[in-house]
Amino acid sequence: MKHFFCFALLLLSASTTFGQLTKGHWLVGGSGKFYSYKNEIVSSVSTENGQYTQIDLSPNIGYFLADKFALGIKSTISSIKGDFSTPSGGITGGSSSQRYLFGAFSRYYFLEEAKQTNILVEASYQAGIIRGLNNTKGNLNNFSIAAGPVIYFNPSVGIEFLLGYVTNYEKYTSQVLSENKNGFQFSIGLQIHLIK
Repeated sequence: MKHFFCFALLLLSASTTFGQLTKGHWLVGGSGKFYSYKNEIVSSVSTENGQYTQIDLSPNIGYFLADKFALGIKSTISSIKGDFSTPSGGITGGSSSQRYLFGAFSRYYFLEEAKQTNILVEASYQAGIIRGLNNTKGNLNNFSIAAGPVIYFNPSVGIEFLLGYVTNYEKYTSQVLSENKNGFQFSIGLQIHLIK
């Protein structure tokens, strides 16, 4: 009997579940990303190759300007750890740093709102600052595009699973070097759709 009750509750909730994707509604939430990449750092005196892991937490708020299309602002706090070496094999080491970014995003949902699941695509641009070991400081720019499904628990709350590509340019002010990073990312997010 217990299993039948759970199944009936699930079936009932599935038939009434949808996202609020209508013009004039708000979108509030955030995501977490795991990003693994290889990079090359070029300075005036050397070149380094590295393997890094990055974890991001990104709260956001958006507004539906049209049905299924939202624009908003997003901030990101990143923690990066990894190891590097020079191509000649002479120097190896590890590093750790934090990044603080702020910018804008746009997203589009492909399916109608009266669905328990939907497919979305999101593009974002952010700029920010870097703080690392030994008083390392810098600036960065980040562009990403991602797509994937969103599954709604009720009329307002959904969980997202996004896979995408990110490109990142960093310029360190405390040293004469710059860094380009490109790679794939996977994020899980929770969004709340609010009625105006």
